[in-house]
Amino acid sequence: MNDAGTGDGNGGSTAMYSDVCARLDEIRGVVPTDRRPELEEILAALRGSGDPSGPRTELHRLLRLSGVAAGLRAFRGAGIGGLPAAVEGHPVVEAYVCPRGRCDRRSPARNQPVPPVCGLYGEPLCRRGVS
Repeated sequence: MNDAGTGDGNGGSTAMYSDVCARLDEIRGVVPTDRRPELEEILAALRGSGDPSGPRTELHRLLRLSGVAAGLRAFRGAGIGGLPAAVEGHPVVEAYVCPRGRCDRRSPARNQPVPPVCGLYGEPLCRRGVS
């Protein structure tokens, strides 16, 4: 492999999935056209059921080679948070969540009748109670 620096935006794999899901259009926008087939291979590997650490490292490397100095870390925190913590005696908050249960992306459902679409699988996020 090409040495593009160390670090792969390491963190929980569910957080990595949500970052890719929520910001896939941005990620595709920075990858040059001639490297899109490589990106699609990496995304196919992420969609699979195997260990995501290899594809995560490859995506980080590809982003670095595409001119994103921070690689995958530049796309962290997308679509996560913004939901209040569950407090005893308060109602459960509803949010749109990953349709496959593979990531921790959450998007508040309040005032959002149409669910966002999962960037990785192309499916609408599912409305669930989040505590």
